[in-house]
Amino acid sequence: MKDISIKGCLVVLGTPVVLVILVIGFFWLSFHDVHVRYRLTVEVQDGDQIKTGSSVIDASYSVQPDWSWSGPGAGLSSLTGYAPTVDLGEKGMLFLTFESVTRTPDNIRARNKQFFCANDDIWCLPFAAYGKPGTGVATGTQFSEQKAALDELLRQSGPRDVPFAMLPELARFRDINESLSLTPISLNNLSASFGPGVALKRVILQLTDDRVTPPPENWPKWLKEKGQMSGKLRGYPND
Repeated sequence: MKDISIKGCLVVLGTPVVLVILVIGFFWLSFHDVHVRYRLTVEVQDGDQIKTGSSVIDASYSVQPDWSWSGPGAGLSSLTGYAPTVDLGEKGMLFLTFESVTRTPDNIRARNKQFFCANDDIWCLPFAAYGKPGTGVATGTQFSEQKAALDELLRQSGPRDVPFAMLPELARFRDINESLSLTPISLNNLSASFGPGVALKRVILQLTDDRVTPPPENWPKWLKEKGQMSGKLRGYPND
C-alpha cells in the first residue's frame, strides 16, 4: 500500500511538471528568433584607388504566431556587430550606419519601386539584396508566410549588390574625438564631405557563417568602448 501511495504522489507531482514542460516547449516553438548573418562590404572610389570596409553582422528576427496578443509579425529583436567603416586617411572615415535614412515622399516612392519595405532600412537590407520579399511587408502577414520568407532568404548564397536606394544612412564625424559630431552625408555626393574624386562605388551583402567581426581597428579608442553609439554604429540591445 505504501509503495502504491508513493507512486501515486509521484504521478500527481509529475503531471504538472510535464504540463509546464509542454507549455514552455509550445511557446518556444511559437515565439522564436531566426538569425540572418551576413557580411556587408562598402567600396569607395578615392581617386584612382578603391578603398573598402567590411563587417559581419548578425540580425535576429523575432517571429510571432498568428494568435499572439500583438498579432502576427517579425521584428528585428537584436543586431550584433559593427558598422562597416571605410578609412579614407586624412579625409576621415565613412560609416555605413544602422540608422534609417530620412526620405522625402519622392525618395520613398523611388525606393518602393525597387523594393517595398515598411520597416527600418537595416531590417530590410538582406531581403533587398537578394530580391526576396520581406516578412513585414503586409499588415497581418501570417506566421507561415513570415517563416517561409526567412527560410527562403537563408537558402540564398553568393554576393549581391545592395541597391543604393535601400541603404541605411551614411555618416562621418566632423571631429573623430567628438561623438556629437556624427553627421549624415549624401550617398550620391561623397565628394562634398571628403573632397573631389571620392564616390560610393558598391555595397555588397553576402550571407555567411563567419563569426561577427570585432570593432574595426581604425576606430578611435572611445568608440570601441561598450555602449558607445549603440543602434547607430554598433548593435543593439545588448552591446
